[in-house]
Amino acid sequence: MRISLELLPHCGTRVWQTDGSNHPTMRNKIKQVFKKRRNPRLLFLRIACSVALVTLTFAVSAINQTVFAQETQLNPSMSIEQKRELFLETEQAIQERRFREARDGMQRLQSYPLYPYLEADFLKQNLSYANEPVIAEFLSAFEGTPLDAELRRPWLEFLVRQNDMERFLNYYQGGGGNELQCTYLDYLWKTSDNESALWPQVANQWLNGSSQPRKCDGVFAAWQNAGHRTEDLVWQRLKLAIEAREWGLARFLTRQLPEQKQYLGELLRRVKANPMTLMRFQEFVNKDARESEIVVAGMHNLIWRDTDSAEVAWAHFQETYSFSPEVDWDMSERFGITRAVRNEAGALAWFDRVPASKLSESGHQWLLATLLREGRFDRVVMFINALPAEEQEKAQWQYWRGRALKFLDFTEDSEAVWQALAQERNYYGFLASAQLGIQPSMAHVPVTYEPSAMAQLKAKPSVQRAFELFALGRALPARREWNILGYRGTYDEQVLSAVAAYEAGWHDQAIFGLAHTGQFNDVEKRFPIAFQDLIESFAASHDLDSAWVYAIARRESAFRPDAISRVGARGLMQVMPATANYVSNRTPGPNLGRITTRRLMQPDENVKIGTRYLSDLLGRTSNNWVIATAAYNAGLSVVETWLPEEPVAFDIWVETIPYGETRDYVKNVLAYQQIYTTLQGKNANVLERLVNIQIVADSES
Repeated sequence: MRISLELLPHCGTRVWQTDGSNHPTMRNKIKQVFKKRRNPRLLFLRIACSVALVTLTFAVSAINQTVFAQETQLNPSMSIEQKRELFLETEQAIQERRFREARDGMQRLQSYPLYPYLEADFLKQNLSYANEPVIAEFLSAFEGTPLDAELRRPWLEFLVRQNDMERFLNYYQGGGGNELQCTYLDYLWKTSDNESALWPQVANQWLNGSSQPRKCDGVFAAWQNAGHRTEDLVWQRLKLAIEAREWGLARFLTRQLPEQKQYLGELLRRVKANPMTLMRFQEFVNKDARESEIVVAGMHNLIWRDTDSAEVAWAHFQETYSFSPEVDWDMSERFGITRAVRNEAGALAWFDRVPASKLSESGHQWLLATLLREGRFDRVVMFINALPAEEQEKAQWQYWRGRALKFLDFTEDSEAVWQALAQERNYYGFLASAQLGIQPSMAHVPVTYEPSAMAQLKAKPSVQRAFELFALGRALPARREWNILGYRGTYDEQVLSAVAAYEAGWHDQAIFGLAHTGQFNDVEKRFPIAFQDLIESFAASHDLDSAWVYAIARRESAFRPDAISRVGARGLMQVMPATANYVSNRTPGPNLGRITTRRLMQPDENVKIGTRYLSDLLGRTSNNWVIATAAYNAGLSVVETWLPEEPVAFDIWVETIPYGETRDYVKNVLAYQQIYTTLQGKNANVLERLVNIQIVADSES
C-alpha cells in the first residue's frame, strides 16, 4: 500500500485538506466551495482528489517491503547507486514542496528500503485532519521504530496547535521532552475524572531539578490545591535543583517551605555553592534533622576541596549530630580515597575504619593502591582473602594475589595462581602470562549460525533500512534502525545483527553488539583489522607499532569515524581540535594547515594526525609507550605529575593512576595491543617487555 500521488499536480498544495470526513468544519467548507464552483472539470477534479486522498489510506510500505536492494519491476535496470541518488533528490523535492517532482521519484522508489522515510517526510509537509487515516496507519505500522518518531512528534505538535485534546491523548505515547509531557498532563487533567491515576504522574513530573514548561503550571496548581505537594516533596525537589545548580528554582522552592524551615534551603544552597560554609559551625545548631543531610552533602565536596579542613569539620559534626554507621563508613572511605588519590599520608588509617565488606568498588581499588605504594604485600594477601569468595576470583585480585605471594617468596603458590589466570583474555591474564614467560591465550571461539537465519535477518525491513542509511553516511538514524533488532530483538537476532554488522564493515555496531550479547570469545569480530591501509601506512611512516595504533583506535571510538566525545574529541582516534592544531604547527613534519572539525571526521586526516601525535608523545616520554598511552588519554602535562620521584614497577604504577578513566584506558589499550599483535600473526608477548620496567620521573626506561 502506497501514497497515491497521481492527482497531485491538479489538486494543488492544499490537496491534503480536501477530505473533510473527519472534520465537520472542513466538510462544510468543501460543500460551500462546490456550490459556488460548478465547473464540471473542476468539480470532477475535486471529487477525484477527495476520493484518491481518502482511499490513500496509503498503506504503509513496511508491510510489503521487499528484500534489500531488490530491483523494482517498474525500474528493472536501476542500480542501487541510482536509487540512492534518486532518493536524495526526491527527499529534497519533498522538503522544498516540489510535490510533482517528488511524485515521480516516489513512484520509482516504492521497493527501495528507505521509501518509508519519503512517506514520513511527505506527511510531515502535509499534516491535516484529512490525512489522519493515513497518518494513523503509518504510525501503527511503524510503531516503536525510528520512523514512528519521525512522524509522531510533528503530528502531536500539529494537534497541540489545534488544541485537539482528545486526539493528542489518543496518539501520545510518552517521552518527547518536557513540553509534550506537560501538554499530556494538562490535557489529561482537563478531560479525565480519574484524578487518583493522574496525581502520581504529576508528582513525578514536578519532582525535577529543572524548571518545567508553562504548560505544566495549571495541572501543577491543581495538584497542589488538591493537597499533594507536601513539605517533604518540596525538600526533595529543592535538593535536586541545587544539585543541578538551578539557583533560581532553588530560591523559589525555598520560599515554598514553611517560614521557620526556609533557613534550611538557604543553608543547603550556600553549602553546595561553597562547601567551606561548613566551617561556620555556629550556623549548624541541630534545630532540624535535615541539617545533618546538609552536612553530609557538603562534606562530599569539602573532603575533595580541603581535606584537612574536612577532617576538622567531620570531627565537630560527629559530636553535634547522630550519624548512622553507614554514613560514618561512607565518609571514612571518602577520606581514604581522597588521600590515596593524592598519594597523601593517612589514607590507610581512614580505610582501616571501614569493614572490608562495606568498602565500595572504588574503596577496594584505592585500598589496594595504598597497600601497593607502601609495599604492604602481606596486607594485600589479607585484604584479598577478606573479600567475598566470588569477588576474589576476579582477574584483578587473582593477579595481585600472585604478585604479593611472589614478593613474599611463595613462588610456587604465585605461579599456580598465575598459571590459572593466564588462560584469561584480559589485561591481568596477559600480565600473568608475561610474568610466567609464556604466550598469552586468545581463546578465540567464532560465533556460529545458520546461513538461512542470516538471510532471514537481512530480509527484515529494519535491517535493510539500517544498511541503506549506513551506506548514505547517515550514521545516527542507521544506528537507531539497527537497534530495533540489535538490542530489542530476540537473542539470536541480536547476535546475528552483530555478525551482519561485522560483515558489512560496520565495526562499532559489531563490537557493541557482540559485547551486548556476551559473545566475547569471537576475537576476530570484536577486534577487526579495520581501516588497515590507513592505520598501517601511517603507523609505518612514524615507526609505530601498528598493533598499538589499532588498540588506541579500538579503545577510543570502536572504529566509528563519526564519533564525538562529550568534550569534543572527534573521529577514529578521538583527536581534540586543539591537539590537532598543536600537531600541525608544533610537531616534526609538514604543516597541515588549520585543522577543522570537519577534517577530523575524515578517517585519513584523523589517523594522520593521531599517529603523528602518538609519535610526538613517544619522543617526549623517552619512548615509554605506557606513559605515552596514558598521556594520549589524560594529557602529558597531567601524566607528568603522576610520575614518581623513586622508581616504581610498571604494574604498580598503572594500578595507582589517579584518574579512573585513564587507569582503565591504559589497561585496555595494552590488552588490545596484545590481541592485535596476535591477530597480525606475530608470536610476541607484548607485556613481557614491561614486567621489569620501572616508571620514574624523567625516566629513560
